[in-house]
Order: sequence, then C-alpha cells, then structure tokens
Amino acid sequence: MRAPARTWLGVSLAAADTARALAEMPRLARLADVIELRLDLMENFDLARLLAARPCPLVVTYRPVREGGRYAGDEGARLAVLRQAAALGAEVIDIEWDSFAALGPVTPARRMISRHFFTHMPADFGALHAELAASGAEIVKLVGMARGQLDVAPVLATLAQATIPTVAIAMGEYGVLTRILAPCFFPGAWLTYAAAAAGQAVAPGQIAIETLRQRYQAQHLTRETRVLGYWAQSADDLPPASAEDGQGIWVPCRCAPHETRAAVRAALRRWIRFDEEPGSLAPGL
Repeated sequence: MRAPARTWLGVSLAAADTARALAEMPRLARLADVIELRLDLMENFDLARLLAARPCPLVVTYRPVREGGRYAGDEGARLAVLRQAAALGAEVIDIEWDSFAALGPVTPARRMISRHFFTHMPADFGALHAELAASGAEIVKLVGMARGQLDVAPVLATLAQATIPTVAIAMGEYGVLTRILAPCFFPGAWLTYAAAAAGQAVAPGQIAIETLRQRYQAQHLTRETRVLGYWAQSADDLPPASAEDGQGIWVPCRCAPHETRAAVRAALRRWIRFDEEPGSLAPGL
C-alpha cells in the first residue's frame, strides 16, 4: 500500500450483495483513493471475489451493533472474517478498540483501531486519541457526535497535532466541517470518509464523494488553503454571492441553539476566517 502524498479520500460502500458491490467499485475508484467495504451492511458477501476484483485499496469493516454497525452475531466468527479479509489482501482492517487485542496481528494488512461515540462528543477527545495511538495500531480512528458547532474544535485540534495516521470525525449536521477540512491537516489526517452518492450516507453527516470533490475541492486542499466560513442554516446552503472564486474554499458554519456566533468564531478562528471579519482572505490555517 503506497504512502499517500496527501490525505486520502475514502468512500463508504454499503452494497446489498457481492454483485452490486462489484458493479459499483470501479465508479467509486475513479472518485476516491480508498473504498471502505461495510460487510455488516451487506446481506451476503463473497470475500474472495471482492478482494480479487478490488480496483483500489480497501478498508474492510465488519462493524458490530455495540459500535454502531449491524453485525449481531458471534464475535469469534466476526474476527475470523476480518482475518480472512487480511489474508486475501485487504490493505486495512478496521477493528474496534475493545476487539483490537483479540484480533491480533494481520500482517501485511494495517489495523485501524476505531472507537465511536454516537450520542455525544467526549470531553477528553485528545486523550482518547492518545490512548488509541498507544495501542500499537497503524492507524487511529476516533469519532464523536457533534451536538453543536463548537464540538468540531477538539477534532480539528487532534488532526492538527496527530503524529500517527488518523481519522477523526465529528458526526452529525454540526460535524460536517471535520469531513471537509481533514485534508488541510495532512500528514496527520490519513483519510476522510464520504458517501458513495447523495442519500447513501452510512454515518450521520457524511457528504457525497462528488460534493466533497467538486464543491470543496478536497483532493486539492493543503495546510496553505484559505478556509473561509459563512453562516448557514444547513450544510446545503451555498456561500454568499460575494464569495470570490479562486480565493480559497468556503465552508458552512452553523450555531446550535445554545451557541453564539461569537463563541464559534473564537473557537474556530485558528482554522477558519469568517465572511464578516476584516482580512477574511488571510490563510485559514
């Protein structure tokens, strides 16, 4: 698996069966660098066929119910499938934090240790990331649910400081910024996930891969990108008409009912300039 020269774009594939996954993978490989194969969302699958036909690197995920997936069967059988995926050539195996030791080494595949909080953003996000990084996994994934725009700040700070390949996400409507801006934090940010198409998100707040590429130019973002914020009612609201093309990317910012614009500006000013601020075209990072 080649070392990325930028944050990779990943797309989550939740096809119903092997035939539909095989039909969809070539299209997705033209848009993304990595495909996440969500086995737990498939009615049935043939690992050997899927791995043999992969057109790009795969992250194989077999998520149990306790971590937000749909697999409710025997844990030993689940881990055996993940080991089989590695043996068949899968580049990355997503393994939950409480199953990491039980899975064991899956060389030459890389292990992405993952932990998810679906009800809130943990207050100790940075410390939890450090614990996962100390596990020995090659990649760390940590996800929380954003209940307001302020909840993206610890996620962006973690990506900015990460020294191990990291996927850090704030889920939900207020967490969209973390998915858009992850490429601005390379090399710490290893991957940002997108949906295969509009209406096919497998996690709250996932953006369609074509939107991530076309509207936000995720494949071109760097630490030098100018990031300009505008106040939006929803993530689908477009930037102000006065926005100048070629001056950076415009990202939607929202306030939860319990938040103020002043507080959000103060928390995110390290990374984002807001449209009403003087000098808003200065580098956002």
